[in-house]
Parts: sequence; structure tokens; C-alpha cells
Amino acid sequence: MHNIIKLPQILLLASLLSIGAVLPRVANATIVEIQTVVGSFQVNLTDEATPETVANFLTYVNNSDYTNSIFHRSVAGFILQGGGFVFDGVEPIVTVDTNDPVINEAEFSNLRGTIALAKMDGDENSATSQWFINLADNSSQLDAQNGGFTVFGQVVGDGMD
Repeated sequence: MHNIIKLPQILLLASLLSIGAVLPRVANATIVEIQTVVGSFQVNLTDEATPETVANFLTYVNNSDYTNSIFHRSVAGFILQGGGFVFDGVEPIVTVDTNDPVINEAEFSNLRGTIALAKMDGDENSATSQWFINLADNSSQLDAQNGGFTVFGQVVGDGMD
């Protein structure tokens, strides 16, 4: 069994996305479902290999910090980034309140379909709420840069479609 968590209302460039509720768990694998107005996809988290990063991400999920959040950065053929800003239907867009940074757990390559934490340049242990999905194999750029970027899950099924 897996924990399936649906992330509530994240905006996809002006489109809603949702990440939310916890379901059963198997082999310490957690799955989050990200729902957008253009479709949903699931991400299988690497609970055992990157426990601090997954716990950090799930804290934001469980505190509803991603409710009405937006994808604020989209670079074709590179990444789609979210987790930093919230839009509740009225201006202004507000910043997600962040918790303390999480230690870098760069164990896996930034391959197409993986999810990783964003961080500040020059500080490998500065990741907080922002995350990105690799739209291509970015391992040559991101695996060694700034201590590597912590990949903590993989989009599953037809989610990359």
C-alpha cells in the first residue's frame, strides 16, 4: 500500500492544481496526487532514501501551504517549478511561508520526470518549500551544481503526458 496525498489547489500558470489527503501506506512509499485544471498526475516519493526532504515536502502538504499555489516558473525542455507562491483569486500573489531549510540529500539524478527541491545558489542546504519537475534529463546540469539538487520522487504513470 502507498500513502496517497492529494495536494490542494496549485495554480498551473493560471490553472488550478490540487495536492491533498493521506491514504494507506506500503513499503514506506508515499504517493502525492497533483490535480490541475488541465489534468492530474501522481508522484511517488522516495521516503526511505530522502527522508528529510520527503518529510519537509509533506509538512507543506499537510499544512495546506500548497493550496492555491502556482507554478511560477516554466522553462520548456528544462523544468516546471512550484511551491513558492499562492494565488487566492485576488491580487497580490503571496509567498508561501517557509519553514527552516532542509539538509541536501542529493542521492538520485535529475532525470526526466523526477521532482526535486529548489534552493538558493551557493547554499546547498537552503531548500524550503519550492520544488520542480524535471522536464528533461537535467543530470549533467543539476547533479553536481551547488551540491546537487535533491530528487525526492518520480512522476508515475502517464503523468508526464
